[in-house]
Amino acid sequence: MNACPVKLRFIFLHLLLLKIILPVKAEQPVVTERIHTGDNLSDGSVHALGNGKMLVYEKGPDIIEIYSGPFSTPSLFRFELISDDQVTVLSSRETGTAIWTHSIYNGSRSAGKFTDLVDTQLTCLMRNYSLNTALTFRLKLNDYARIIKSNAGELQGSLLIMVPSGTFFYQKYSYPRPLYHMISWNGNVTIEQSSGNKNEYIIKVGRGNSEIHFVGGPEYPQVITDTEVADKLTFTAAYDRTKAWWQEFASSGTDFAKLLPADLPCRQKLLRIIDDVSVMIRSQQSREGSVIAGYPYPLGYVRDQYGVSRGLLALGYTVEAKKILEFYWNIWKHYGELHNAQGIGTDGVFHIHENDEVEIPGYLIVQAFDYLEKSGDNYFMENIFPMLEWCWDAQCRNLAGGMLPFNGDETYVAGGFLPRSALNDGSAEATMLFIDGGEKLLDWILRNRKWPETRIKAEKQVLESTRDAFRTNFWINGQLITNNPERLKFIEPPRFRHGVCERSGPDCIISGKKGFGGIDWTERDANGRYQCPVCLALGPLPKADHTRYNLISVSLIPLYMKSSLFSPSELKPMVEKVYSRFEKTGILSCIFDTSDSANNRRSVGYDYGFLLNAMLETGMKMNQSEVLYKKTLAVTDSSGVWSEYYDNHLPRGTRYRPWESAINIEALLRFAETYGKQ
Repeated sequence: MNACPVKLRFIFLHLLLLKIILPVKAEQPVVTERIHTGDNLSDGSVHALGNGKMLVYEKGPDIIEIYSGPFSTPSLFRFELISDDQVTVLSSRETGTAIWTHSIYNGSRSAGKFTDLVDTQLTCLMRNYSLNTALTFRLKLNDYARIIKSNAGELQGSLLIMVPSGTFFYQKYSYPRPLYHMISWNGNVTIEQSSGNKNEYIIKVGRGNSEIHFVGGPEYPQVITDTEVADKLTFTAAYDRTKAWWQEFASSGTDFAKLLPADLPCRQKLLRIIDDVSVMIRSQQSREGSVIAGYPYPLGYVRDQYGVSRGLLALGYTVEAKKILEFYWNIWKHYGELHNAQGIGTDGVFHIHENDEVEIPGYLIVQAFDYLEKSGDNYFMENIFPMLEWCWDAQCRNLAGGMLPFNGDETYVAGGFLPRSALNDGSAEATMLFIDGGEKLLDWILRNRKWPETRIKAEKQVLESTRDAFRTNFWINGQLITNNPERLKFIEPPRFRHGVCERSGPDCIISGKKGFGGIDWTERDANGRYQCPVCLALGPLPKADHTRYNLISVSLIPLYMKSSLFSPSELKPMVEKVYSRFEKTGILSCIFDTSDSANNRRSVGYDYGFLLNAMLETGMKMNQSEVLYKKTLAVTDSSGVWSEYYDNHLPRGTRYRPWESAINIEALLRFAETYGKQ
């Protein structure tokens, strides 16, 4: 085939898209599409397909992670298209569904297409090919996975994959039983092992119609029986019932096409992104209720799911928001505790960070009352009250000087904005959550007569004293500080804590260089720094510099949480300052005050939504809010969602993130509502 230059191919593909988009009615969101020509020209965006039992992540036409059921299991393999730079893939998602079609072009000529869906009833990713030209793929098994049975016939065949029991699926957490998976095919498909690599196979899919099924379990009998059902099921039948399942989900949310103002800027794009985010969150929600934090993190994180729950409620998906709370309630009933993150469908897995008794339980209390406000479901609150009571007690145990410390997996800690040496300082965010959530909880307890009057009185005194001390501890010269080292005067820091070693380097077992994973026990050295056992033998680290930090995320969170601690007018000068710097420099930096803002271009992915919400909450000019509204829309990638971090507005870290995307979409919807009331 004659190949046209890259620029001409892009022009051709965009003209092709116009043929797809133009017939769409003005009130309907357009198809989500992305162009993939290897990593050099792709924007790197990722998307997911899932049905609650199986979760598959793709980067264009490539499968990059596959959790074949349940979610907290080892990912099995990568399945990648082998092509030269003349091949372009146009990946498009059918509106309202997680059904993706990948159209292949060699130069300007169509080579065919294939469609991916995770069937609504089976634990199975079905891939249906219709090709004009043969395609070649590479199946690269992860080191711990192996083929235990191969059955290759003339027009159909299968590979049975097994992962041994005890295999790590994340850091030091292991799946306790053998994990089985089947790859079966029918049609013009051949599979052969790569020479010299026992874990790599070459799959050739010829011209015409063919199918490949990726069937999960996790148990062997389910894999075998589901494969038999999948091989007999027509793709049309799987497509129809899967599309109907997705349409039922989409129809249960709010119809924003009827609500958004007709003259809303970027209206069509917002409608598309509403659909993108809705499908993105639902694809990553397990049948247990938890929404996974992203493809590298196959666990249910409490903080992440607070923002996700807010986003679901804003989108009208109250049932899905309730399922998140049910996930934690079911775990708490069994174990009597919760941590930073929990296993999804794998019992007894707790991802324990520093200070899990703060911030995490605070978010859970607030999340429960967010749900109650939207649903009026007081019966459910009655059921989960024992968990909420535990959340309150856990935080009270950590109060010192009217302050709570930091949880060690906070985004700005993991991102390097706040040093780990400050974790025992007072945390404005954790303390604020305790106060705001506690007010709602204690009022509810009083109304529902859950505690005797003597206990309610005593607990209210704790709450009121913490509230009274908040401004002294965290409000300095009209600015909300992130941390207060003064808390250290009221405590004896623990000798041991479970989390991350403060020393980095190849000798640190916590860093993962030696294969021990990223989280383990640490011990306080002579200078008050926490090191793993290996690093502790190297001597103490230098004493920490007890600096007070001002982070944008923390300064804006009272407005996101609608905290009763401040009036919007008190915080407006700070919001104006953040926006003014953004307007002048074009930079949205996580650090509030910096002497070298030109080199400080990193933000966490939800800072856009936080700032936009804060501008609306404080009544800033609508034309200024519109600037942030458009910028928040603009930084989405071609999958229509947001990333974990941004450097100079370019996505970094984990893509296709539910937490950041949910926060940002809620802020965009609030802008649209405010715009409509002008």
